[in-house]
Amino acid sequence: MVLLQSCGSFLPPEFAGINAIDVTEIRLSQITVRVNATVYNPNRHRITVKNADIDVAMRDIRAGKLLIDEPITVAARSHANCDFTLKLSTIETFRAGISAADELFAKNGEIKFSGTAEGEYGIFKRKLDIDTTVKVDNIASKAKQHDL
Repeated sequence: MVLLQSCGSFLPPEFAGINAIDVTEIRLSQITVRVNATVYNPNRHRITVKNADIDVAMRDIRAGKLLIDEPITVAARSHANCDFTLKLSTIETFRAGISAADELFAKNGEIKFSGTAEGEYGIFKRKLDIDTTVKVDNIASKAKQHDL
């Protein structure tokens, strides 16, 4: 009974901040971005996330997907720096950027991450709902500058 009760109160990990952003590839159809983010695990158990289906959107326009390259493990009730890959559609990212241009230049826009991730803690597996928003002003200073 105690074991089942502890599983019922399991919370999804949270994005606590963006540490670095690096555009690694720009193609006509797709932009690839490496992101290092701090993730917080609010649970009493260590969690490992092996895969995810997370959409990235600005102003409710879906721009791409957040991917996990390697399993991410975060200790109980702690923060961890984790690497992710963003695969963005060039066309949709451009559309979302145009739609949110005023917010982006004022650095008060938001990027929304929503979807599911598969988490393991101990012997248990669970689909976790992800729904978080990151402020653009928290991201702008972290991006590496590139000459195109």
